[in-house]
Amino acid sequence: MQHNHSNKHIRDAIRYAESKGWRVTKAGPRAHIWGILWCPQRTREGCRIRVMSTPRNPEGHARDIHRHVDRCLHS
Repeated sequence: MQHNHSNKHIRDAIRYAESKGWRVTKAGPRAHIWGILWCPQRTREGCRIRVMSTPRNPEGHARDIHRHVDRCLHS
């Protein structure tokens, strides 16, 4: 599924997470976050990452997303 974040670095990190089996839930129009990434394990023990809509450092936020996806034990 194609999800478009306004920042290209974060958009690429979201695509990377989706390629590893993570799913994306977009937040509502009034939320402070853009959405949430959920790891492939669909239980309470599964990992999740909050994707910010306008982070102070977009490249760093994209690196953090990439790092969390790589460190997840469930994907």
